Amino acid sequence: MRMKFRKQCLRMSILATMAVGGWCVLSPLTPPQVPAPPQTPSLETAATPSVPERREYTLLFTGDVMLSRAVGSRMEKQKDWSLPFHLIADTLRDADLRYCNLEGPVSDRGRNLHHLYSFRADPRAIEGLKATGFNVVSQANNHAYDWGPEALLDSLERLRAAGIRPVGAGQNILAAHYPLLVNVGGLRIAFLAYVDIDPKEAAADVNRPGVAWLDPAQALADIRFARPLADLVIVCPHWGVEYALKPTRDQVELAHQMIDAGADMIVGSHPHVVQPLENYHDHWIAYSLGNFVFDQQNAATHRGLMLRVRVRDKQISEVLPLAIRINSSFQAELAPADHRSPRPVLAEKSPGSPHPGE
Repeated sequence: MRMKFRKQCLRMSILATMAVGGWCVLSPLTPPQVPAPPQTPSLETAATPSVPERREYTLLFTGDVMLSRAVGSRMEKQKDWSLPFHLIADTLRDADLRYCNLEGPVSDRGRNLHHLYSFRADPRAIEGLKATGFNVVSQANNHAYDWGPEALLDSLERLRAAGIRPVGAGQNILAAHYPLLVNVGGLRIAFLAYVDIDPKEAAADVNRPGVAWLDPAQALADIRFARPLADLVIVCPHWGVEYALKPTRDQVELAHQMIDAGADMIVGSHPHVVQPLENYHDHWIAYSLGNFVFDQQNAATHRGLMLRVRVRDKQISEVLPLAIRINSSFQAELAPADHRSPRPVLAEKSPGSPHPGE
């Protein structure tokens, strides 16, 4: 018990150091994430005196992307690692930044921990993500640890090597919780990503790689820390109840607290179905965007939302939901105009009890 107490104290002291001083652990897998000279031209083009700083930007946010299992088999069979994105590629390219929740590691390493569903995508799948233009992906989800820490760290390293910025996981708890800072043509964006879906042992700790666990108090502290570092703070929680059509009371309350702490927008994932959008104090909360690329059989999981976010004068000026459909080849496409898309209604102030998952 005494050792456990000491370990808890050590963990909290390190997080406190981050919150007060902004110190970041450096390692080959955890590059410094402080405002620095550009590393990726498409994302970090610094403004120069001779070129006026841009005033308008377009950001695209998609739902869950799973490139393993049947999706991976289809790509390998056709020898086309961009296959899931062919029908949506033009829409994705018409943006300054593209984000998705990447379900599971992209690696050929690790050991299958035999969770209920264990995902691990072929490393060649990164070719498709890169070719389609994804800039930022969350690895803070319940499948990131399916093949253990070796696969997770390998995935983070491979993504970075391809110019794709992972968020919500790292070499230790500090790296997992530290905001990902991205410069999009002069617009500074801080991303934070969390998960509160088991397995809990996937959570990063002082000396253990893993994901950023969604502890409400810590998340609010992280948001306050990130606020002065960026023009926009975007929080991406992997949360909620699978297949539920609305968020729980706890989710709504925490989302409001995140906005009050300084977040500009919340983009949620995990339920695999679309949940309501909410405008809270002129800030948007997407509790779940549903699936973007997945191979689930339930018809409700074949639909999702993509958010086109317009930024003007470094403030979010418009959020436009675009209905997405996944076809029989596991390809994401814009839903036809006559397609019955999920209605982006406001969340109830006091949602009922969560729906049971399947």
